[in-house]
Amino acid sequence: MTRVTLSALAAVAVAACADSSRPLEPGGAQLQVSGMPGYTVVDIGTLGGNFGFARHINDSGLVVGESRTAAGQTHAFLWKPGDQMIDLGTLRGAFSGALGINNDGVVVGRSTNAAGERRAFRWTSAEGMHDLGSLGGTPTDAAAINSRGDIVGSSRPVDGDFHAVLWTRAGSMRDLGTFGGVNAQAFGINNLEQITGGRDVGDFFSTAFVWSEKDGFRDIGNLGGTGPTDGAIGNDINERGDVTGNSITAAEEEHAFFWSEAVGMLDLGTLGGGSSVGIAINSARQVAGRSRNADGHTRAFLWTSGDGMRDLGTLPGGQNSIAHALNNRGQVAGRSDVASGEIHAGVWTRAAP
Repeated sequence: MTRVTLSALAAVAVAACADSSRPLEPGGAQLQVSGMPGYTVVDIGTLGGNFGFARHINDSGLVVGESRTAAGQTHAFLWKPGDQMIDLGTLRGAFSGALGINNDGVVVGRSTNAAGERRAFRWTSAEGMHDLGSLGGTPTDAAAINSRGDIVGSSRPVDGDFHAVLWTRAGSMRDLGTFGGVNAQAFGINNLEQITGGRDVGDFFSTAFVWSEKDGFRDIGNLGGTGPTDGAIGNDINERGDVTGNSITAAEEEHAFFWSEAVGMLDLGTLGGGSSVGIAINSARQVAGRSRNADGHTRAFLWTSGDGMRDLGTLPGGQNSIAHALNNRGQVAGRSDVASGEIHAGVWTRAAP
């Protein structure tokens, strides 16, 4: 039985950092025809190691994520079209990963410090990487940043579970709590300061939510799952207040969803397999994420109301891919394997007409 939990989601994110393959030198990326007609995909390289994962892309096409270095550590990176990845360093620890970038080029994510604790960070080209603080415990993650500079994520008190947190553009850290649950994490924020994420209310049950200062907490429902381990998580929110994420259906499958105030929660289906996850949504109400196909492979997808869910394909020779970010120009960022078995960060772009 599929279980939607915040702790499981965090474990997947950490496990992604441990993927291994042979080295690929950064730079020299070439456009390739995507598996989806009208799209090209570019391999954006690595930091000299054997793994890359693009986690977010802003409207200028700047990409951030994490990549293995030649020394075998995983570091946050920044990439711009036509250039090589820039290593953003760490908070004096061995690991960092960038999870968000806004249109001003401010980057947020997580990094270990000298004591080995995972801490949320904010990075700018002028100031470098600095620790955003915590609620006293560990780990702390910064998951997303809006164009105003507000940041959301999660942190643990010394003796508690995850709390959703908001770092304001003024520099203060606000504990949003657990919204009445066991723990909560915030994964997306828009410029209206509407926040989405997930709240655990039991051992395995999670509820997707939207929160704002004006309207407070709102459970946005699920796709019909009624079992004790069923639930939903909100992964991203656009400027209209629409949300995408994943939920358990009445058939006990995990499916991507689109939610809006007007239509409620819509099941986006799959690419022919038994599961899908909506990870990013833009202002045009396009959704990107990952889905199993009929062959059992995981594939990056782009969903629109007109065309439904479409397979974006992989980098040349690959079988599996994940779309993890989507900007307002329709560019998608994520990762894919290639013929050698390596895993590379990639960007899908709609070709000019």
